[in-house]
Amino acid sequence: MNRTRRPTKDWRPKLTAIVDPIADDYWSYRTEDGIKRTSRITIGRPALLEDRSHWYCPMFFEHVTRGIDYAFGVGPVDALMNAMYFVRKRFYEFEDVTPRAKPKAAAKHPRSPRSQAPKKAARKS
Repeated sequence: MNRTRRPTKDWRPKLTAIVDPIADDYWSYRTEDGIKRTSRITIGRPALLEDRSHWYCPMFFEHVTRGIDYAFGVGPVDALMNAMYFVRKRFYEFEDVTPRAKPKAAAKHPRSPRSQAPKKAARKS
């Protein structure tokens, strides 16, 4: 006899933002296809699941994860180690990785007209 199992309730957290990041950076890198890309990487502080059975560490890796993803562990350090393992693995998968890269959007901020005006020389007394 075939029984269909009811889907279990999705127990994973449903975060829409990482509000308490412990690490936040931009990396520029080249993908396997040769595409040069800059991605934001944010790792959140480990937290206890609602059922208090395990810990999770929220993580966001632009262009890699679909929104916020989670690394799980039996304790807070284990969850954090699993999140960092995920990031480290990508570091070795990509080519020409440059941490602390400036995102293109930040580099293209137009200057206000005031900031483009020449500065007056300081008077010597």
